[in-house]
Amino acid sequence: MQRIILAFLFFCVAQANAIYISTSIGDSRIQSENKIYKPGGIIHCAFEAGIFNESDDIVDFKFAIGIDRFGYSHSNGDKSVSLWEVYLKPVIFSITKNNVMFEIAPYLGRLLGASGLTDNDNQLLLHTSYDDGEPITMGYEYRLGYNINERFLLGLTANYHYVAYGFHHNEHPYVRDDNFLMGGWGLNFQYNLPW
Repeated sequence: MQRIILAFLFFCVAQANAIYISTSIGDSRIQSENKIYKPGGIIHCAFEAGIFNESDDIVDFKFAIGIDRFGYSHSNGDKSVSLWEVYLKPVIFSITKNNVMFEIAPYLGRLLGASGLTDNDNQLLLHTSYDDGEPITMGYEYRLGYNINERFLLGLTANYHYVAYGFHHNEHPYVRDDNFLMGGWGLNFQYNLPW
């Protein structure tokens, strides 16, 4: 399966005539109801590369892959939980008019690592999530940006992550109900490569 995905990605890049790179920085915190003691935020950062970005089109569909850090703090900021993931945005839908662009993108990710988790949370991530045992994330992103010129875009982004602890594993003893939606607002910078 991995070979098929890699071959597909290689084919997409070889055929692409509009490649971009993008970076975001912003706030990440728990957005759902929780029992965390004095929750707060941490810095969210992301880097992604995408293809099929036709900035001259009014309606556009893109594809991207990236890596990011998100999470939250608690105990009045004394402790923080940070998660790293690699993610795939299979369909990014955008509308551009008068150099103003609005975009929405669902995505699916895989956790690469975490810090600041309790022992129970570590057990949760290791033993639950998806049928093959890999800790996955799901989420969505909104972006509102302005094309400064044909190469540069500056924008606001809202990025939200759901760590799918108990996805298809409701019978697992480690599963519990506090599966948080994490995310927040941030700034985004995009550069369209001359291809």
